[in-house]
Amino acid sequence: MERVLSIISKAEKAAETEFESTVKEGLVKYFTYLLDYNKNVNLISRKSEDEVLLNALIESCALYEVINCFEGEFLDVGSGGGLPGMIIAVMMRDVKIFLLDATRKKAVFLDSAAKETGLDNVTVINSRLEDLPSSKKYDVVFSRGVGNFETLRKHYLRVLSGTGSLVVLSGDDNRKFFKNDHIFENPYLPGRIIAVVEK
Repeated sequence: MERVLSIISKAEKAAETEFESTVKEGLVKYFTYLLDYNKNVNLISRKSEDEVLLNALIESCALYEVINCFEGEFLDVGSGGGLPGMIIAVMMRDVKIFLLDATRKKAVFLDSAAKETGLDNVTVINSRLEDLPSSKKYDVVFSRGVGNFETLRKHYLRVLSGTGSLVVLSGDDNRKFFKNDHIFENPYLPGRIIAVVEK
């Protein structure tokens, strides 16, 4: 508990914010469950768990500032251990969050973590982005890390609603993928950018 509270406190300081008690409670439940689960199933680097969670939480604060004005249904592509999708689900209980991951063991974890954390606004999809049906659209699509974004861009935009936004959290070295998009420096993490791609 103290370990997790320390991570949250450091994130609050870095992002110059203070989480509401319900958000903090949800983060404690999620991080505690993730760290325990990670002992048996490798979801995040065991050598740098605290650093991974701290940076993910700080980056999620920046993401929240971009998307908190949106409503509807959100899609986190490549959710992995739930970073940042589960964090956003804790911060934004009024929106429906879909967590997409192609790896079965990660999808199983995400489903159990959502139940453990009491997040009834989370739905887990065990699939690849390319295989999602075009008939289902999302108001916000976001992802941490781009993969081969030039190849995947069309698939991101294919599942985005007409008035929606695609938000990508990435490293500064990936600017080349976003030449015609809106790029912001992450205010809390040096070397990280936020790219907002309009449809």
